[in-house]
Amino acid sequence: MNTEVAVKTLIGKGHQFFAKELSIDLGSNISKALGCWIINHKYETYNIGRELHIRGSYDIEMWLALDDDQKSEVKRERVEFDELVNSAYKNIITLNDDLYLKTIVKHYPTCSKLELKDGKLEILIESEYLIDIFAEAILVVVCADKGGADLSLDEEMLLNINPEYLKIGKKKN
Repeated sequence: MNTEVAVKTLIGKGHQFFAKELSIDLGSNISKALGCWIINHKYETYNIGRELHIRGSYDIEMWLALDDDQKSEVKRERVEFDELVNSAYKNIITLNDDLYLKTIVKHYPTCSKLELKDGKLEILIESEYLIDIFAEAILVVVCADKGGADLSLDEEMLLNINPEYLKIGKKKN
């Protein structure tokens, strides 16, 4: 005997490593780039058919020495992105075209290179994302037929009741 069960199942995965090079012109009085960090990372994944995309933004904070190292300043630059994600699907028939996406940030955006060249900051930002793709499908389960009739819900509940349940919690004197 076969039973059909509607389930949400994993039908595919997406994985993408991003390395984004930026060149930022912040003025002519910069003498050194002292540091760089990423804050306010926001993202969302979406699909167009079977194509996966990730869009979002983050702020780059750049610590700079100015006026021949006489003072320092932190400048902020917002970066927005919308990228296509590599993905692979299993050959599973689904109930409809609705996909449910679960995104995992494997490597949050990080500044991995910062150089000052000709008055411009050259920055390399790296990040990595994993996406699990779920959809509704029908699972066919083969059930062994024991030859007897199935129990009703009331009969099954009676079999699972422990008559000693109330006695277990009481202290014996």
